[in-house]
Amino acid sequence: MFVLVEMLRKLEPFRRIRQAREEAGRPVSTPWQLVAVKAPALVRTHHSEPERDPLTLWEAAVIATYQVAFNRKAGTTALLVPHLVAEQLLACASDDMPVQRLAPDGSALPAEMLLDQWDHAGLNLS
Repeated sequence: MFVLVEMLRKLEPFRRIRQAREEAGRPVSTPWQLVAVKAPALVRTHHSEPERDPLTLWEAAVIATYQVAFNRKAGTTALLVPHLVAEQLLACASDDMPVQRLAPDGSALPAEMLLDQWDHAGLNLS
């Protein structure tokens, strides 16, 4: 029995190499998604204190990196992000920072128009 366990232990690196090769051989077609975000307002605790950014460093970096449209009046931003980033943003959504997919049905409207139509208070397109 010990010999069999020892043989399996020695074969483990080869199994991992095979798995890595299979992963590397898969097509790299991560779908990108258009997501709308309403960034929360800056928080000020006292008049003499500086404003405190309610966004995490990751959220701020995602918005800065993937922004494709911005509605200054509404304070909303459209982001074209990889699927996994969209999933993380949606998981982090809150009342202070609503997040929703724009054009889940594959609409061909420009991001600016979709963003203008987004009703973040009702979390749907108007």
